[in-house]
Amino acid sequence: MSNLVQNLTILAICWLLATGGGVYMTLFEQPAEMDRLEKAEKVARMKQAELSSLMSEMTQSEDIANEVVVRWNARYKVVPRTLASEDVIGFLNDHTASGFKPFDIVFKGHKTSRNFNTFTFDVTGRGHFAALYELIWSIENSRQLYRVNDLKLTHMDLRSVDPRTGREQMDVMVSFDFTLEAFYGGVAGLSVEDELAGIPEAIAHRIDPAEDLPVVPESVLPPRRVAGNPFYPVILDAVPPNTDNLVNVEEATLALIANGEAVFEWDDTFIAVGPGEAVYLGQLISVDPRNGRVVARLNKGGIIDEIEMVLDTGDLFRQALGPVQLAPSQKF
Repeated sequence: MSNLVQNLTILAICWLLATGGGVYMTLFEQPAEMDRLEKAEKVARMKQAELSSLMSEMTQSEDIANEVVVRWNARYKVVPRTLASEDVIGFLNDHTASGFKPFDIVFKGHKTSRNFNTFTFDVTGRGHFAALYELIWSIENSRQLYRVNDLKLTHMDLRSVDPRTGREQMDVMVSFDFTLEAFYGGVAGLSVEDELAGIPEAIAHRIDPAEDLPVVPESVLPPRRVAGNPFYPVILDAVPPNTDNLVNVEEATLALIANGEAVFEWDDTFIAVGPGEAVYLGQLISVDPRNGRVVARLNKGGIIDEIEMVLDTGDLFRQALGPVQLAPSQKF
């Protein structure tokens, strides 16, 4: 066999071995390796996602913890070591001296626990909405740790006679029922007074806890006065009485207009009222001395009405202002 044939044979065998090895690696070894690598990549991505989720949860937990710490350091409630039911009743009596009729307090029970003790009272009665709002505000925002639960309100109207004028008047009242809880004997650190516990004894006797408690800014508290009475009817079945004895433009007589003011004859006297000034149920909105015209806007129990009054000046006065002409006097 010649050398050429031997070389070609050797090259063919090497080619077959290389091709067979490549085919084997491509069809058998590489798919298994690719599958293993894909699974490893998927596991790595899942671990990365889990790590990112844990980092996000840790950040949220830190924010919540920081907020809790800030709120804890900003607490301003006082939880006394000892408390008597008479103290709670005295607190309520101090804030219900007026605006309530009746006002009843019933002791419901006393509860002790590992963290704090609680007095519970049932409070019922009837009062003006503004007075009730101020009472609830005082309970919820006072230094004492009191809490109002299960507040129920019922609207009602009461008719009475004003002793000064003898006229009937409507008194809008609210019947209420709620449960009051008063806390005391809390664990160490619960009361804001515990912040003063670490002060050296050398100066502790000079400190009054009632005066050295942190000041609560009014801006963080809800308004102390109620903006409006939601129980007061929008339209009344009767207008309120004229308790201030203002001019009733619907019954008074427009006598004259002088110096930009309307002069009314009311209650056997003459009263001057200018634009923007109050009258019974409203105010004067315009005074026109040239045309002898006065307009008042009145609120008749929720219904807005404008009343126009014209001064009876006669033709003799109007001939200088309008087309009215008087006949010449008869000559003799």
